[in-house]
Order: sequence, then structure tokens, then C-alpha cells
Amino acid sequence: MSRKKSQLNFRQVGRTRRENLLLVFSTVLYFIAVIFWLELTFHFVMFGSFSLSFFFPVIFSIPIGAFFGFLCNLTPSKQANYIITCVLTFFCCLVFGANIVYHSVFDSYVAVFSMIAQGQATQALGFGPFLMQAIANIWSNIFGIILIVIPFIFILTIGRTLLSFRQRKLPVHGVIAGGIVLSHVLCLLLVNFGSREADSVYDLYHHNSSLTASVEQLGIATSMRLDLKSVLFGKGKSGLDEMDFSDEGGDWMVQNNPASGTAGAAETSGGSGETGAETLPAETEPQKEPDIHDLYNFTDIDFDKLIEEAEAAGNSDLATMHRYYSSQEPTKKNEYTGIYEGYNLIFLTAEGFSPYAVDEKLTPTLYKLVNTGYVFNNFYTPLWYGSTLSGEYANLVSQVPLDGGRISMEVTGEEKTDMYFCLGRMMERAGYNLWGFHNHTYDYYSRDQSHPNMGYENWIAVGTGFETENNSSGKPYWPQSDLHLIDTTFDLYAGSEPFHAYYMTVSAHAEYNFGGNAMSARNKDAVADLPLSDTAKAYIACNIELDKALESLINKLEAAGIADHTLVVLSADHIPYADGYRDMCDEIAAYQKGVSEYHIDQYFERYKNNLIIWTGSMTENVIVDKPCYSMDILPTIANMLGLEYDSRVLVGHDIFSDTEGLVIFPNGSWITETAMYNNSKDARGATSLTGEEVSEDYVSATRKKVSNALKISRQFVEMDYYKYLH
Repeated sequence: MSRKKSQLNFRQVGRTRRENLLLVFSTVLYFIAVIFWLELTFHFVMFGSFSLSFFFPVIFSIPIGAFFGFLCNLTPSKQANYIITCVLTFFCCLVFGANIVYHSVFDSYVAVFSMIAQGQATQALGFGPFLMQAIANIWSNIFGIILIVIPFIFILTIGRTLLSFRQRKLPVHGVIAGGIVLSHVLCLLLVNFGSREADSVYDLYHHNSSLTASVEQLGIATSMRLDLKSVLFGKGKSGLDEMDFSDEGGDWMVQNNPASGTAGAAETSGGSGETGAETLPAETEPQKEPDIHDLYNFTDIDFDKLIEEAEAAGNSDLATMHRYYSSQEPTKKNEYTGIYEGYNLIFLTAEGFSPYAVDEKLTPTLYKLVNTGYVFNNFYTPLWYGSTLSGEYANLVSQVPLDGGRISMEVTGEEKTDMYFCLGRMMERAGYNLWGFHNHTYDYYSRDQSHPNMGYENWIAVGTGFETENNSSGKPYWPQSDLHLIDTTFDLYAGSEPFHAYYMTVSAHAEYNFGGNAMSARNKDAVADLPLSDTAKAYIACNIELDKALESLINKLEAAGIADHTLVVLSADHIPYADGYRDMCDEIAAYQKGVSEYHIDQYFERYKNNLIIWTGSMTENVIVDKPCYSMDILPTIANMLGLEYDSRVLVGHDIFSDTEGLVIFPNGSWITETAMYNNSKDARGATSLTGEEVSEDYVSATRKKVSNALKISRQFVEMDYYKYLH
């Protein structure tokens, strides 16, 4: 053999070995590329740009992709290995695609494994009565979906011939397994090396505190892996042990203890001279010092004892929660405390309600209630994970819902958690007769368990006493009429004063068109002449049904002679949140403002809403400019009704107290009277609302306060916290 031929054979052998080596690792390299492609595509579709925050989704693609590739060459059958590869590819594409569609509908992400574990997958993704909405959102995101399914198309076509599906030898499996472990350890080192502040990569990875922030900074694949881990092994570290709330609250009790001679006592004591040095006449009794309970909304919870008991039981998280709540300063009582004591209460959570449903001519009752009584100019309805059910939870419980996995309100019902300071239970203890109503299925989202657990034992809905309104074919309308709901239920409670009636409405449920929404179709003629798209017309039309319901309610209250001592409260569960409805809201906003075009700010203005608090006994408006939100409703109403509650253990605050207004959003963004802070990855930063520069210390302190509130409140359900307080 010639030297030249020998060299040629050597090169061929080398090339063959390299090619064989690539084939041995082909499925590993393939899945690393698949995860990277899906993260890249998802990031581009959802955020429209790339930044340094894309670093961790990229590096975590390596161990996750390698693990999937490891699974693809385990059996002796090439056909079986190919099928495994196809199934895993399809699963990856499905998870990423489902999150694109889910986000376009609910403006949040879906914790796939938690949903499956809870049997909520189809319900969460919009099937059942909402199938058409899910299909419509798939179509509206078709470009992103096509990009997402490219790996699956690849593996079904040329991938079958390019990749090797032979069973690997045991040493090769060992090398791959070692590579997976090593790459994962390196990723963890990078995570642990960085910042440990609120919503940092470290915080999100180890404490899994926010699914939204986790997806933005860690990527879908890692967020879903952490979700699977929590399903299989529990949530792990809560992160409560790393919280710092040493500068919150202060010594409010000492400062207002009459015995200390400080603020609380000084305001109510004194003499008859300029210096206060003169003694009182003998026959004059000294003024009675005020009890601290007359100054603040709080109860006598022995937090020191609770901390001691939790530590003795080895429950450090519970001890931290007790310390946190004991450190909070309760809200002060004020001129609105007990102003409506003994009044009846009708509370409506209005499906999909927003300012774009309010029109002076088309929805005159809504317009009247929004613009008379209490007028809240800076009220917000954040969109929580779990949409409608979590909107109810925020309104009625004033706690932050879980952000991912199980839906907080469902947990409270299924596990019968203690709801001591929710609205229903407080009203119940005050001697009220409670009723709950919903014009949709009684057990949807397990409301048949959660709502009776909040005190609404008289839970009337479709399937438990509510008679549906049916079309000519005998089929129930979808959605049902809110007017029909009021008209068929009012007499059940009107004669049982004092009463508290809670309504969850449904007439304004998406989707907004004249073919699939019976309430939009019913009121179509009223909006026919509006210079708007059919979607915008349909949204206003279905809210006309809510307006009719409120008109009927007020007329019935007046006819029964109880309007002047009944408090009516209405707030949304959420804004119209699907991506397709953003343009609709822009369009209606432009129409209302009398301009040709208007684009709503998607970070804050999008969630600005109306809160209705009204009673027939009011004689003049009360204008409220303080920033407030859905969490504030419960403590505000409790204060107005003179209910006994502990404001320290609620996330929201009495709007009329002197506590600084604070609006918290699920992703850690916030609004105060001083500034608004955007915590979104592509627009992070503070904006002054006073015209003065916002100090870094103020931003840092408020960020920490918000992070603490989110972390603690999201442990509330998991801990069944209220059971320790009474």
C-alpha cells in the first residue's frame, strides 16, 4: 500500500469516527438545539426582543436538552427510540405552544404539571364552554405556533434519517449522564453567584415565588421543570428565612400607648391653661384615656406566644410569618370607621368589567354609580394567576393568590382552610345572613366548596337552585343574564336583614361577538350605531345586561325601602385580558376620549378600573385620588361597616386610612402616591408621580416591602394561616 493511499485511509477512518461520534450524541445535540430554538422563539414571540435576561434560558437548555436526548437511545429497538424522540419533541412543542396561547388569553403562564396534577388542564386552557375562545387565540398566534412546531415537523421528516436511534453502549450513557450533571451544576453555580434580591434569578429558581417572573428570566423549560419538581417533591424552600422586614411597622403600639405619654395620649389629654400645667377642679372627672383599639383596626393576637409555639414545633416558616405580621403597623381608624355600621351589604364581582363598559347613555346606571357616591380615580384591578377565581379571591380575602400551580381559591375550598378574616366570615360573626349567587355552573372552579367555606352556605347557582334562562330550543343561553340573576334572587334575602348578598356575574364573559355571546346579541340594537368594530360593540352590549341588572337591583332596594341603609359594592374580577381585546380597549378608549386613536399603556393603565361603593343615603360625592386596588376593598368595607378585623394580616389597606396608598402587581411592579415602579424585564425602572426625583432608597425600600408582601401572602393558603390566630 502506497504512503499516499495509507494517509487517505487514515483520514477516512478519522472522518468516519467523528461522524459516528456525532451520531452517538445526535439526539442529545438535537434536543439541546430543540430547547434552545423553542426558548428563542418563545422569547421573541412574547417579548419581541432579546436582552441579557435571555442568558439563563440559553444555558439551562443544555442540561434539559441533554436529559431528553439521553432518554432517546435506551431501548434495543431503533423504532421505539424514534417514537420516544417524536413523543418528547411533541411534548416540548406542546408545552411552549400552550403557554403562548394561554398567555394570549389569560395574560399569564400555565404551570402545566400542577394543572395536570389537579385535573385542571382542559379547564385552564379554555375548553368546555370556552372552546371557541381557545381556538380563536390559537389562530391569532398562528405565526408563533408555526415556529414552535418546526422541531416536530423536522423529526417527522428529515430528522428520521439524520439522527441515530441505535441503542448506545453503557459507557456512552455514563458520559452523557455525567455531562448532564456537570452542566446542571455549572448552571446552579451561575444562579447562586448572582444577586439574591427580590425577583432575582436566585430567588426565582430556589423559591419559585412567581411563575410570570420565572418564565421571563429562567425560561419555559426551567420553569416547567421546577413546577414538576414541586408536584413530585413539594415546593421546597419558601425563602421566608431570607426575608428582611426589620424596618417595617416600627413601635406603633408603644408610640400610641397612653401610658407612655406619647402621641395617642397627648391628643386626648391636657389642662385648661396654655401650658397644660393647671390642675382640674376637684369635681371634674379626668378624661378617660382612649384604648388603643379605638385608634387602630387590630385584634389581640398574641404573636409572641405564637412565635414561641412555632419555634418549639420546629416550624421556622410559620414563626417567620408570625414575626412578619406582628411587625406590620395596623391601619388607623378614621372618619369613615363604622359610618355604615348595621347596613346591609350587596357585593358584586363583575365578570370582565372595565371603564370601557361605562357609557352615560348606554349604561346609565353604571355611569351613575361610578360617578356618584365614592369616586375612585386611581383604582386598579391587577390580573392575577387564575383570572376570575383569583380576582374573587383578591376582592373577598385581600391576600395575594398563588402565582402558578394550584389556584388559591380552590385550595381554600378543597382543603377547608380557615377563612376567619375573609369578608363572608367577618359578616357572619357580625350577625349577618349570608347568600351567594352565580349565574353559571355551581361547581365550576370548585366554587361549591370554596364559597360555602367563606360563609356563603346559601350558594345558589346553576345546579343548586338557579333556574337558567333558555332559548326557544330549550337550551340555556351562554352567557346567562345578570338581570335574570338579580330578578330571580332578590326576594330570597331582601326580608332577612341584616343581610350580605354576594354575586359573581357572568353576562360580560368573553368572547365578545354577536354570534357566541347571547347577551351581546340581546342588546345588539342598542349599539348598532356606534362607530366601533363589532368586537367593541359586543363588549359594550353584553355589559348593558349588567347595567340592567344594577338598575333593577336599585329599583328593588328602593321599593323595599332599604336603599338608604344598604351598601352596594361592585368591582371587576379582571379586565378584558386576552391579547385580541387590547385593540378593542384602545378603540373604545379613543371613542370615549373623542380622539381618532389612543393606545393604552400596557403596564399600568391597562389595569386601571372603576370601583363602585354606593348607598342611597349618600348626598354628595367623595372623590378619592389615592392609588388603591382590589386588595383594598375588603379592609375598606370592613372599616366602613365597623367590623372587627386585624388589618395587619391583610395585604390591602383601608383606602380611607392615612397609610400610604400601595398597589401591588403580580410581577412585583407597584404604584404608590410617590412613584410607579415597572418590574417587567424589558422596562424595569421607577417613574416619579410628584415631579420630584425618586430616591434609590425609596425605590429599594418599597421593592423590598412589595416582595415581602408577595412572598408572605402566597404562603397564606399553604400554611392555612388563620387557624393559628383564634
